[in-house]
Amino acid sequence: MFAALFMLLIIFVALYEYAFVSDRYQSEVLLILNQEQSGITTFNLSFLGLPATGEDKDALSVVEFIMSRDMLHYLDDKLHLRDHYSSSRIDWLTRFSNTATFEDFYNYMTNWLIVTYDPTSKFIHLQLQSFDANYSKAVIDAIIAKSQQFIDTLNAKMTAESTRFFEDKMVESENRLNDAKQALLNFQRANRLLTTQKESSIVMSTISALETTLTTDKSNYDSLATTLTPSAPRLQQMRSDMTALANQISIEKDRLSGASTSSVSKLNAQYSDLQLNLEMVTEIYTSNLSQLEQARIEAARKVKFLLLVASPWAADESLYPDRRYIVITVGLLLIIVFIALDQTLSKVRGHTV
Repeated sequence: MFAALFMLLIIFVALYEYAFVSDRYQSEVLLILNQEQSGITTFNLSFLGLPATGEDKDALSVVEFIMSRDMLHYLDDKLHLRDHYSSSRIDWLTRFSNTATFEDFYNYMTNWLIVTYDPTSKFIHLQLQSFDANYSKAVIDAIIAKSQQFIDTLNAKMTAESTRFFEDKMVESENRLNDAKQALLNFQRANRLLTTQKESSIVMSTISALETTLTTDKSNYDSLATTLTPSAPRLQQMRSDMTALANQISIEKDRLSGASTSSVSKLNAQYSDLQLNLEMVTEIYTSNLSQLEQARIEAARKVKFLLLVASPWAADESLYPDRRYIVITVGLLLIIVFIALDQTLSKVRGHTV
């Protein structure tokens, strides 16, 4: 009796597994989260039970994202994931119900999408089983692409946070530099000069030329004064010219170093202040620019990206379910159950007798 029942159950299990259970195709990939190193060595102490390193936390963030509801929504929108696993072509015991909720589907997919992380090798192992070999690979490819987008978003946020302070300082120093340039330009336009040094040279050249002319005129006047009377029209004109030259020399000297606000010395003091301010803000701008570039370089060294250690592939045969293993396992369990029942019944009969 037991033997017949055993054979009947084994035949039923084998018939169901080989005739009704749908073939499942697995696609998998090995990933590693890499980044440009800054030259600082970090030590993996997770084997001592100590907290994970920053590298482990980043990789675990990727694992959590892959297993997230956001990823499941994305895959469903892109590849109709729910329709695939609820297809009528799949055996009723494995098939997902069309009427179930999204949370049920999320829990259901944890049986088919498995993501693990090895803190020693730093590998992210991604496995997916579906009911079509090419579909499994397509889902894996979509997960990799979406994960890289997720990492790119994190990289952009990290870079923005790392450089925001320096960018703000850069904008501030650039505004100050533009204001200093405009102030110097307005000063030059208002006083109609290029530089105070050139203006000083022009005034000194003018004074020198006037003094030379005045000296020549005095010499000529003294020569003529020995032959002409003081009231002679020519001498009177010469005296008038010399007086005018002397007045002009006095005016030019006052322009050079007088108390007037438009004197070259006053203008030179104002121009020097404006020029000094321009040089100072230029140095600040250059320094901030250098710091911003350095911050960008440091941020670039921390940029992370996914590397494929083993590329995904489309399975050329179904590996699951392992029908032989299932039938043998069920057979062994039945044998154990039958032996236990036989011993129990033997003891009961013995007590009855």
